[in-house]
Amino acid sequence: MGSSSSVKTSYRFGAFELNAHTGELSNDGEKLLLRDQPLKLLVALLDQPGELVPREALVRRLWPEGTFVDFDRGLNKAVLHLREALGDSAEEPQFIQTLPRKGYRFIGKVELPVATEEKPDTALPDSEQPRTAGKYFKVAAAVLCVAAIILGANVGGLRDALAGRFRPTPLQITSLAVLPLEDLSGDPGQAYFADGMTDALITEVARAGTIHVISRTTVLRYKGSRMTTAQIGRDLNVGALVEGTVLHSGNKVRITAQLIQVSTDDHLWARSYERDATEVLQLQQEVATDIARRIGSVVTAVEPLRTVNPEAYGEYLKGRFYFFQYTADGWREAIEHYDRATQADPSFAPAYSGLALSYLVAWGWNSLPFDGGLEKGKAIAEKALQMDPGSASAHLAVGAAYAQEMDREHAEKELRRSLELNPSDPLAWQVYGILQLWQGQLDEGIADQERALSLDPFSPIINANLARAFGFARQYDKAIAQAQKTLSLQPDYGPALTWLEFGYRHKNMLKEAYTTHLAATKPEERRAVEEAYRSSGYRGVLHVQAEVVMKNGNLGAAARAYAQAGEKEQALALLEECQRRHLPGLGRLKVDADFDPIRSDPRYKSLLKRVGYAE
Repeated sequence: MGSSSSVKTSYRFGAFELNAHTGELSNDGEKLLLRDQPLKLLVALLDQPGELVPREALVRRLWPEGTFVDFDRGLNKAVLHLREALGDSAEEPQFIQTLPRKGYRFIGKVELPVATEEKPDTALPDSEQPRTAGKYFKVAAAVLCVAAIILGANVGGLRDALAGRFRPTPLQITSLAVLPLEDLSGDPGQAYFADGMTDALITEVARAGTIHVISRTTVLRYKGSRMTTAQIGRDLNVGALVEGTVLHSGNKVRITAQLIQVSTDDHLWARSYERDATEVLQLQQEVATDIARRIGSVVTAVEPLRTVNPEAYGEYLKGRFYFFQYTADGWREAIEHYDRATQADPSFAPAYSGLALSYLVAWGWNSLPFDGGLEKGKAIAEKALQMDPGSASAHLAVGAAYAQEMDREHAEKELRRSLELNPSDPLAWQVYGILQLWQGQLDEGIADQERALSLDPFSPIINANLARAFGFARQYDKAIAQAQKTLSLQPDYGPALTWLEFGYRHKNMLKEAYTTHLAATKPEERRAVEEAYRSSGYRGVLHVQAEVVMKNGNLGAAARAYAQAGEKEQALALLEECQRRHLPGLGRLKVDADFDPIRSDPRYKSLLKRVGYAE
């Protein structure tokens, strides 16, 4: 009698067929694209249908010995890609079942066309079959009957106890990070779309539920990272992570997402979504709502979102990409893209909110070459709010405009509403914190800046703005330490250098202030600064600084430099010009230590009253 042998050539399960020799997977005859790792994973599971295949065994199957890769994340992504190809779900699996922290099992029915030698018939004759099966069946039936009676009567509360024992316990996760979605298009020109969808999903998750969601700048640092999910979770101090993929192909957008609990590394949920590109807003809302429900968050009822012109949405995502660069060039680019979005879809309110904020923030940073940025930004913000009264970003834009106009009552009302609608928006917390600081509510302003930082801990601008808050509160040691922390995130970052110099100067550490100032100076201006320091000390450096920023149109910064240099008349004249022309820089009059040398001057006191501050 020969030994049995089998050579598996193909597998059939459901409507799918896999040719193991060529690696081709088809669904009802239609060929599907499957990457190398998901393909190897599928073969490994199909080789042992119905059996647990441990994670360690799968890792050895997918990667040769000596490979340097984050195996856990790599395996998780392979499973995610495979489920996407099969249209499978971790929640209600038809094919791939997850056994948390152990491995995976293929649970679908598998047909294995194989070449085998015939095996001898080893079945016993009917006359020799065991006669105990019927007896065991009768006993089992009797046991089940008794059990049903006991449970039906709820004897001793047993039914309720068992129901409680096996009822799934809702998760208690209060913080979450959405990791950068992987772009499956293979087109580098589409990278902005994946980043933009990550950003949008973060916003929607924050809006959908009552949960602390880490913001875009911080999570984008993990794009392409080799850190494990556990390491990233600990780094961000969150309870769960969302990772997934996005594919924009033709007029379709597909997102896959999976939810991972950081403390256990369990994969709690995974699902694939696909919609027409015009329905991308509803797609994001659906994904975000499902995530919020899975983590036990209280889901906030929101109005169903409208369709959007795909061209407008693409320009909108590019606008957000450039806005959050927080540079003059970035804001100018953002304005161009947001403007194109409003032209492509004049009814798309988020594009107007983004356009308004770009004008207002750029104007506040003196990055626009004209005086009308505030008026234009406010008009666009009011239009956005009229189009969508439930938009957090529209309320933020209107509030920012009121704040710049020194209308603190209306600014506070709008900013509070924005935070009610989206309490996980770090930009809103920053603007609200600045308003508090300007009014002299220093502890509240610092707390708001710290709240913004907790939502986006690796954002250079938020870190630098916390240094500014400490500086306004005259906590110079903290301002210096926070500015140095910011520079550890991004060396030579301009706003951090500004507040580091501020702290040093007000502690009379002028040598350190000069070194910091020189580091922030453009190469073509360094010689003038060095000569001024040699001839006139730090007063000369401040005079040069005033002249430089004057040429750039930043009258408020020039006034601060002149005040610190002891040139009171020039400082007061520039501040009065700022007030006459409604230029930025007046909000900080009450708290900025740079103005202390002129604070007792009657003209300064009069100016404070004219902009709405009590003496």
